[in-house]
Amino acid sequence: MLSLAFEILILVTALSVDAFAAGFVYGVSRIRVPLSSVAVVTGISSLLLVISLLAGTALSSLIPESMTRYFSFLLLSVLGIVKLFDRSGHEEIQEANRNRDDLVSPGEALTLGVALSIDSLAAGIGAGISMAGIPAAFGASFLVGALALLLGLWLGGLISSHCRSNLCWVSGVLLILLAVMKLL
Repeated sequence: MLSLAFEILILVTALSVDAFAAGFVYGVSRIRVPLSSVAVVTGISSLLLVISLLAGTALSSLIPESMTRYFSFLLLSVLGIVKLFDRSGHEEIQEANRNRDDLVSPGEALTLGVALSIDSLAAGIGAGISMAGIPAAFGASFLVGALALLLGLWLGGLISSHCRSNLCWVSGVLLILLAVMKLL
């Protein structure tokens, strides 16, 4: 049970780094993201994570356990490596504020939610969390994602507009760590 909780925590933390980075960029850019938009972004990410976890669970019942572990390792490793070198996050963030009013409406948050959820789809399939852990994964994903986005907004607001760091590599490292855990 403790191992499952740790896996869920690593997974949702890895997937929430992009939300933190998005919040940070918005904060530095002085773009406001109301709580309703935060809920839309994290709700979409959490829902797509659940869908992919269910798909991963279904696939694991069709594939032998030893093969599932290697498939999970491969999928999470590839996703982690891609995230290590991905620098496209800033374009996705700017796209979410389409009308340039310095406010991300719930409608605009749909775009950001989908952009941030792409990783959730692949990682969820690779994570192979048991059915019993899926509700906890949803709750943790929603809570950690919202906190990451809000923390990024707050911290970005404190930092000068000269610092625009891309933190996507952190989620890559965490996904690779999760991949290695699958082999242990």
